[in-house]
Amino acid sequence: MPTGLEQIRATRAAERKKKRKWKIMMVVIFAVLAVVYLCVRGRGLVPYNPVFVGKSLLAFFRYRFTLLTTSADLKSQMASQLQNEIMAELGSGYAAVVSKLSNLLLMFVAGAVLTLSGTVYQTAMRNPMAVPTMLGVSSGVQMAQMILILLYAEEAYNMAKERYLLSYDISIGVLLVIMGASKIVGGKRFNVADLLIVGTIVNRLFNTIMNYVRSNMDTDTLTLYQEFSQNSQDYFDSFQDLGILVLVAVIAVVPLLLMRFSYNMVSFEDDDAYAVGIKANFMRFYGIFAGGVLTATAMIHAGNVGMLATVVPLMCRYIYGADFRDLLWTSAVWGGIILMCSNLVRSFTYINEYQIPLGNIISLLAVPLLIWIIRKQKSIFTSMERQS
Repeated sequence: MPTGLEQIRATRAAERKKKRKWKIMMVVIFAVLAVVYLCVRGRGLVPYNPVFVGKSLLAFFRYRFTLLTTSADLKSQMASQLQNEIMAELGSGYAAVVSKLSNLLLMFVAGAVLTLSGTVYQTAMRNPMAVPTMLGVSSGVQMAQMILILLYAEEAYNMAKERYLLSYDISIGVLLVIMGASKIVGGKRFNVADLLIVGTIVNRLFNTIMNYVRSNMDTDTLTLYQEFSQNSQDYFDSFQDLGILVLVAVIAVVPLLLMRFSYNMVSFEDDDAYAVGIKANFMRFYGIFAGGVLTATAMIHAGNVGMLATVVPLMCRYIYGADFRDLLWTSAVWGGIILMCSNLVRSFTYINEYQIPLGNIISLLAVPLLIWIIRKQKSIFTSMERQS
């Protein structure tokens, strides 16, 4: 008969084996999806074979490396010479592959950032259904898009700098107002219930204002706004935009990585966290603020895809367990994979010559996944009750 200690060791070994299998599967899925993403174009077959894609990527990385190692005086001349050589060798298909690569990385990082913020929110608020969109961040981004369309019409499509600044100003300002108001209402301790109540009120207020403005728009302006807000990813397709996304993500995520060992204690009662020297209020405050910044960053580039922040952390918590150290990076990778997959599916889905918005694709893929998670968890609880 195995002892209790042996059973614990066997259970832990089985869990580690299961996690290892899912991590290998995650890497394989990402690699296969990346190849398909680069080779396949919407509404068509395979325009470029993998060999051509590989040559284009090698040429691109060689081009970037050469520019990095070239002096500033010769950089412009060298860049022009290398571009001419690449175009002569590979043709116009090279530019399409590079554009697909930047879009792939943009979608992966945006999905990773969004689901990471969802994981932080669910951990900090001790609520598996908590999402950053509850606190007015997504409404702030949509309000910024509406203001740009009302002021500049079609010119707003090319105003990336103004879009960044206005979206961050409104969304982070709204988040700070909500957090400050909840702090005033809750007193000394950071109360999650007060935060959600204030956030719901502010969200309702924003939605009321935006619905009123939309109802008074003329048909052309309303069409511009819907196209602008629902297909955000179509207007960010360069490595400069990817650099901004990565920079904001790194600034917000580094403190979370440094505190990842302590975030597990935030899931327990505050008194338990204080007993081991962890300032739960500060960590919760920073997690909610950083999650809001990450959500705004993701939605600026990918549009209204907040469903990912709810479903993917739940899926990863079921697969990998509740350890925040594992959830932090596994949820990010799976979020990036699912957003890449959704954008790939979107490239094939047209209704009357118009592509279905990415947010709708996410919802169609996320609902079956959420149902699967709930059924799996219910079956586990049922089996535990039978055993007891």
